[in-house]
This record gives sequence, structure tokens and C-alpha cells, in this order.
Amino acid sequence: MGNGYEGTAFGGDFGIGVYTSDNVIEDNIASGNTNGINVGSAVNGNVIRRNLAVGNPAVQVSVDHVGGIGHDINNMAAPGKNLFDGNICVTGVNAPCPVVSPRSASLLESELQYLGCGAYPPTPSCQLSVSEWNWYLTNKVNPAAQVLVIGDGTQQMTVQQYIQARADAGLF
Repeated sequence: MGNGYEGTAFGGDFGIGVYTSDNVIEDNIASGNTNGINVGSAVNGNVIRRNLAVGNPAVQVSVDHVGGIGHDINNMAAPGKNLFDGNICVTGVNAPCPVVSPRSASLLESELQYLGCGAYPPTPSCQLSVSEWNWYLTNKVNPAAQVLVIGDGTQQMTVQQYIQARADAGLF
């Protein structure tokens, strides 16, 4: 935290650098850097979730260095190669910073989509059975989660339909 500002094309100082594949980066704080979380261009399969990355660069830098290059999350990898889930940030490049405090349903949707379909954002062509979505939920996300029961479990649906059916059944 607080590595300062170096306005280079590479991204200068960063709080967390991700330059290898298949890592889980979660529950960290990155603030006061050129980039809070910096993800390299050749990496994939990383899960970057529940991190607090704000104030990158610090507000003083944006006043002193107009046109600076810093961001809270700077993802140089191709879209869909890494999962960004539940991070709290204000600015992001190729990484979602939809709101300062993400909804729990959208976090579950993105995590299930990534686990079940291997990419995010959700696409209509990725459909799994209710039983498969339940398996990812209870084996990869939350073992204590209550499963969704619809018919015999073979009904195919997208992750958005699964999340909506869970909400309709009062399982949130």
C-alpha cells in the first residue's frame, strides 16, 4: 500500500502485480499507487476478487500530473481471460468497476459464470443444467449454500436464469 506514483507507460508503481497464471488474489487493499492492481497481458486463469483498490493514484497526483495513467485496476490481459469479482474500485481498465459496492447477486453470477463457462461476461450460448449450477455453487463457491430444486435438475439455463430462479425461490 502506498508505493507512490511513477508516471511511466508500464504503469509505474503498483500495489499488487499479477504476472503469472492461475492465481487467486483476494481480500487485499491497494491504495496510493500508480495502479492498485496491475494484471499482465499474457496471464490467464486468475481470480481477482473482493479486493479494495481505491485512490490509485492518490488524488494529489491527479492534480499535479494532469493526464496521468494510473487506475485502481489495470488489466492488460485479453477480455475474459481472468475473473474480476466483487472488487471495490473507482477506475478500471478492462476490469469491472460498476459500483463502489457491488450487489451480492451480481458477484455470485460472475463467479458461477466464470467457473461453469470459463469466461465472463455471461453469454446466452453457455447453458448448464440446474444440477450443474448447484454443483459449482456448493463445491466451488459456498458449501453451505442451499441448492435450487426445479424439476429433476436437468433443466438447462443460463447463469442469469439460475440466479433469477434462486431469487424467485427466496434463496438469497
